[in-house]
Amino acid sequence: MEQPNSYLKWTIRITALACLLLANAVFADIYLFVDKNGNKHFDERQLTPEYRLILKSDSNTTSNSFNTKKRKYFTNEKAPNHTILQKKYHPIIVQAAEKYQLEPSFIHAVITAESSYQLNAVSSAGALGLMQLMPATAERFGVNNPFDPEQSIHGGTEYLYKLLQEFKTKELALAAYNAGEGTVRRYNQQIPPYPETEQYVDKVMGFYWYYRNNL
Repeated sequence: MEQPNSYLKWTIRITALACLLLANAVFADIYLFVDKNGNKHFDERQLTPEYRLILKSDSNTTSNSFNTKKRKYFTNEKAPNHTILQKKYHPIIVQAAEKYQLEPSFIHAVITAESSYQLNAVSSAGALGLMQLMPATAERFGVNNPFDPEQSIHGGTEYLYKLLQEFKTKELALAAYNAGEGTVRRYNQQIPPYPETEQYVDKVMGFYWYYRNNL
């Protein structure tokens, strides 16, 4: 758990960064650095090599900005501006968050990492839509059309709710969302030691803390 002092530090840092973004009226690059004490540091520039890019300002013009090397996405059209899409889908996200008792910022974070709000995103693994649901998962949660934003968001949010019920923490729920529930169980309720999954969890949590203060 974050200590109060460290929480205050990165909260102040994120708030200051938000002011910079608003002042420039752009969605700037966001870099994250986690120090040896686990404190999170955000900046719009890569101050040192340890800072990793977690949100790119031109993400809406490149179909795989938010993906690892193993997850490539294909869309039929160029996506609109990231912030426009955030606002467009925010009412549905709030509705799903209220229904399943989750924070809208957490759902936004997952969507950012999964599809960057690209409605027609399809991964090379076959995951579909805003929340990148695999066909079996979509069927499990009653999603008949994974490219329908309301179905995708509600189905993905219900899945996150179920994962949180079982695994208790956001980090483990995200690991299960990325690598599968059975994988997390096999590793004794720990994040599997897969670089892709570890990076995914870190990335989504970075988005989550950012959005908690800036949505």
